[in-house]
Amino acid sequence: MKIEKYKDCYWEDLCRIHNAARKIELQYASLEAAYLPLDIAAEREGLFEYDHLDVAVEDGRPVGFCAYTDEEIAWLYVLPERMRQGIGRQLVENALAVEPGLCWVETLYGNEPAKRLYESFGFTVREIVAGKMPGNEQFAVRVYRMYRDVSKLC
Repeated sequence: MKIEKYKDCYWEDLCRIHNAARKIELQYASLEAAYLPLDIAAEREGLFEYDHLDVAVEDGRPVGFCAYTDEEIAWLYVLPERMRQGIGRQLVENALAVEPGLCWVETLYGNEPAKRLYESFGFTVREIVAGKMPGNEQFAVRVYRMYRDVSKLC
């Protein structure tokens, strides 16, 4: 598997990955009704405005993707049939290698698999925050706001 920068030819695969994985993520949070397909969510939530959009590619096909800045992991999705096979882990490892100061992430309250993944990288829940779902503000949402100590990296 390789981690590559996003290319336009990956768009349909990213839609397939997000649309399937997002439904599972929302089930964990009991927010199934808040589902939006990637073609809408990407525009509303500014997917292409992040500094980095990396794609995990295996045998020429995307199987996961991660969008992030120098401080935040904002999007992380893996094709459901490939979950729990290390793809999300490799995407996070890559993001931390590219941006060593990356220090926070939010994940939906109830999404314990994502929470455990981030905890394995040293992120800890600092607070549970309630608000409106970005891109779909009619839904109330709670998130784990997680941080990792990057002061040791200096």
